[in-house]
Amino acid sequence: MGILLILVYTSLFLLLCYWLNKKYIKVLPSYTLPLLFLVKIAYAFFFLYVYTYHYGGGELTADAGVFFKESKVLHSVFQQSPYDFFQFIFGLNDSQEFINKYLETTMHWNGGDRFLPNDSRHVIRVNALLLFISNGEVIIHFMFFSFASFMGGFDLFQWLKKKSNIPPLLLLILLTLAPSLAFWSSSIIKEPLMILGLSLFIRGIFDDISISRKTWRIIIGGVLTIAFKPYVFICLIVVLIYYFIFSKFFQKQWKAILAFGIFGISVLVITGYSDKAAYIIANQQEDFINLRDGGLYLHGDEEHYYYIYYSNRDHFSIENGNATLLEPVGAYYLKKNENFERFPMKLNEVGATYPVYLTLNESGSKVKVTLIKDNFWQMLLNIPEAIFNSFLQPIPNKKSTWLQYPAFIENLLYVFAAALTFFLFPKSLSQKEKRIAISLNLFAVFIAMIVGWTTPVSGAIVRYIIPAHVAILVIIALKLDYEKLRKKIFKG
Repeated sequence: MGILLILVYTSLFLLLCYWLNKKYIKVLPSYTLPLLFLVKIAYAFFFLYVYTYHYGGGELTADAGVFFKESKVLHSVFQQSPYDFFQFIFGLNDSQEFINKYLETTMHWNGGDRFLPNDSRHVIRVNALLLFISNGEVIIHFMFFSFASFMGGFDLFQWLKKKSNIPPLLLLILLTLAPSLAFWSSSIIKEPLMILGLSLFIRGIFDDISISRKTWRIIIGGVLTIAFKPYVFICLIVVLIYYFIFSKFFQKQWKAILAFGIFGISVLVITGYSDKAAYIIANQQEDFINLRDGGLYLHGDEEHYYYIYYSNRDHFSIENGNATLLEPVGAYYLKKNENFERFPMKLNEVGATYPVYLTLNESGSKVKVTLIKDNFWQMLLNIPEAIFNSFLQPIPNKKSTWLQYPAFIENLLYVFAAALTFFLFPKSLSQKEKRIAISLNLFAVFIAMIVGWTTPVSGAIVRYIIPAHVAILVIIALKLDYEKLRKKIFKG
C-alpha cells in the first residue's frame, strides 16, 4: 500500500509539472519540468539518507525527525478530540495547561517563550495535516515540501526569463536545483515553504505584472515567510524601505546605501532598540555556542548553572535527571540569562547530586565567533566576520566530514560566479533593475549578518544562509551578461 501510494503521488506531481511546462514554458520541451522535479525528488531521497543513515543510525534524526515525530503526536490529538486538534491547527488555545494535556512530551512545539513566534509549530501543523493523506509515509511528506520549493523556483523563472539572457534551461536549473538550495528545500523542515514564500514575495514586489497577480503573491508569500522564517520577512521589510524610499532619492546608489545605513543605525540608537537588538542577537549567539560546545548544564540555584565541559562528563553518574559527582572536576558558574560570563570554579563535594538542566553532544563543525555580549557596537564590528563565515564556511580542516566539501566547493563557485557577474561580464541594467539588484544584495548581506552573528556551527550556517542564496541567484540572472561570456569562451 505504501509503495503504491508513493507511486500515485509521484505520478500526480509529474503530470502537474508536465502541464505547467506545456502551458508556461513553451521554449522548453514539455518533459523538462518533470525531469527536473525527478532530480528534486532525488535530492529528497539523499536528504533522507543523510539524516537517517549517516547521522541517524537507521532512524530519521535532527530537526526533520523531530518535526515528523511531533506531527504524529499532534495528529493523534484528532483521534481523541477533533475540536482540540483544530484548536492546535489554528492556534486558538495557547495555554500551557492545554498544551501539556496533549503535547507535553514535544520539544519543538512546547519550546517555551521566544522573542519571535514559534515557527517550528507551523511545520508540525503542516505535517500533521499531511498525515491524513500520506498514510504515515515520510517520503510523501518530502515530496509535498519539495514540490512547494520547486514551485518557488519556477515562479522566479517566470519573471527572470524576461530579464536574463541566460539560456532558459540553465536558468531554470539554477533557480530550482542549485545544490544547497535544492538539498535543504527537499526536506520536511522550515526551508521549503519559506523558499516558496520568499520567491512569491520577490516576484510580487519586483515583476511588472498586473496588480491582482502582484497582490496574491505578496500576501501568500508574506504569510509563508512570516510563518516559517520571521527574521527573513523582517529583512525583506527593511530592504523594501531602501527600495521604495532611499534608492529613489539618489541617482548614485552608493549614496543611497550610505544614507540608508546612517539612517538605520541612528534610528536604532535614538529609540533604544540598538541595545534590544544586541541583547536578542547575543542571546541567540550564546544559545548556539552552548549547542556547539556541548557539555553538561546543572542547576546551581534559581539564577545560575554549573557548566561542565563535554570531555568531563564522565566525572558524574547521571541517572533519573540527576548528576552525582564521582570525583572533583573543574566547572564554570554562569547566569541563566547571561551565560557568556563564565566564572571558573571547582566542584569538590564527591557524592553531591545536582539536577541536570541539559546535556549536549559536542558539534563536529565548530566555527569561531567573537562574542557580542549585548554590545551593539561590538555587533557592528562583527559584521565582516559574520559575512565571511556565512558565505565561506565550511572551510575544510582535519576534522571535516565528506559532507562539508560539496558545500565548500559550492561557496567557491558562488564567489567565481560573483566575479563573472560584477567584474568580468556585467550587463548594463536600467535604473530600476539596478535598484532591484542592490536591494537584493542588501537582503543577502542582512541574512548573512544575522546567520554569521548567531551561528558558530558550519553545518547550520549552510542551511540558514539559503535565503541569501535565492537573492544571489536572482542577482546573477539579472546582472550576468551570458552572451558576452559565451562569445569569450568560443573566441578563446
